[in-house]
Amino acid sequence: MKPAAVPLRYRALLAALALPMLGYTVWRALHDGGWRYLCQRLGFGLPRLDRPIWLHCASVGEVNAALPLLGGLPARYPDATLLVSSNTPTGAQVLAKRCGERVHHVYLPLDFRFATARFLRRCRPCCGLIVETELWANLYRAAADRDLPLAIVNGRLSPRTLGAGRLLRPALRSCLRNVDQVLARGEADAAGFRLLGAPAERVRVVGNLKFAAAAQPVAATPRPIERRYWLAASTHDDEELQLAGLWQRLGRDELLVIAPRHPERREAILRQLAPLGLSLAVRSRGDAIAAGTQLYLADTLGELAGFIEHAELVFMGGSLIPRGGQNLLEPARAGVAIICGPHMENFADEMLRFCRAAAVRQLGGAAELPGLLDDLLDDAAQRAELGRRAQAVVRRESGVGRAYLDALQPLLGRALPAAPLR
Repeated sequence: MKPAAVPLRYRALLAALALPMLGYTVWRALHDGGWRYLCQRLGFGLPRLDRPIWLHCASVGEVNAALPLLGGLPARYPDATLLVSSNTPTGAQVLAKRCGERVHHVYLPLDFRFATARFLRRCRPCCGLIVETELWANLYRAAADRDLPLAIVNGRLSPRTLGAGRLLRPALRSCLRNVDQVLARGEADAAGFRLLGAPAERVRVVGNLKFAAAAQPVAATPRPIERRYWLAASTHDDEELQLAGLWQRLGRDELLVIAPRHPERREAILRQLAPLGLSLAVRSRGDAIAAGTQLYLADTLGELAGFIEHAELVFMGGSLIPRGGQNLLEPARAGVAIICGPHMENFADEMLRFCRAAAVRQLGGAAELPGLLDDLLDDAAQRAELGRRAQAVVRRESGVGRAYLDALQPLLGRALPAAPLR
């Protein structure tokens, strides 16, 4: 197919944003990314590789979604090398923890032509598998110029992307015309990709890859704290204050554990909570939990699974405020009762499945939370049934990982003609 051109408007916008993007990259490097992050985001310090299968996972959620592929691809293509790129240091940390040294990692360069060209020239991928929704016009055009096959896997589109204005629509269209396959989570996502300009014959629905990731067995974790607690997981700005205020007024004996989506917000969260006068402890400071502690801030990386597993119930953050919600699948895998707020737009596919199975309790607004907490915390049988139903939803969808490997077989067979399929 003839490569689609990068629209002039996109190039102009990128040029206008060059200095702010560079400033943010430097700030992030100084904050938590380090020298490698800075160099690789600008296209330097990249390893020389020999035709790896390249997967791009923007951050932690995409890395977790890609785990079934990172486990299944070596079984089918044992001679292939795996390269994973991410945009964030937290994505790199999760990848290192879950996959160790069996995959190569780089930070994806910013979408400047010189940087993307250096990435493709140095790393020399044989194909690219873009997890979920990363649409970069210069990168995709450079891949098409090199006849590098690209596929979007677990493709999903947020309302924000679908609502892109006239300035960005041509760039999104050019991206999708330079993609060989769009493998979408569901019919609504597939329709969205076609609406944005993906050729209809290249779009198909395979399923939600995150269900396959959630269905993978995980080792049991030790109980992180001894107190009986409920967990607010992956919370965002203002949610901590709302949840803490509601919990304080409820006056129950259980402990509220808050695990913010971005643990580096610790000081801002503590400042917001200070006027409430709560007795609180902070995990990163090693604070002890006393009998009178009302709130525990779990602001460390890599421990969320343990807090989820042993919670009485889990409230999923990003849903009391219009952020679109967070992924329900980790607490569902653990068989823990789940509640969420009204804003779950980014996970509409998952919510539909869970609601159909009566496997989640969704609030109409924050005012409903105290009553629901009282109801569930006093009813172990109801909590257990909610958790059982959520776990059953995950198990029913566990075969989607194999379906993705099968759907990618033609593209990977073209990219790796010498690799026998097992």
